Amino acid sequence: MNDQEKQELVERYHNDSSITYCLTYEQLNFLLQEIGEMEPIVDAINYKNGASLETRARDIGCSPSDLQWQSTLQPWTYENDWGSTGF
Repeated sequence: MNDQEKQELVERYHNDSSITYCLTYEQLNFLLQEIGEMEPIVDAINYKNGASLETRARDIGCSPSDLQWQSTLQPWTYENDWGSTGF
């Protein structure tokens, strides 16, 4: 990613942290380094790695039932809706 793409990614994250679930590992690692261990970033990494609900909940300090609704959703990706990753 170039500097402009990095800046845009940080701005997108600050506007809507739910974007983390459709980012690449490279983008997530950049956010992790740039912003820090924020819950949406940590959980998106765990989600992409296939972590259990219990592990994800423990890592971000919530109850597994707080994440259970996600198990009924179809995986969403930016590519599916827009045709590219945007970066």
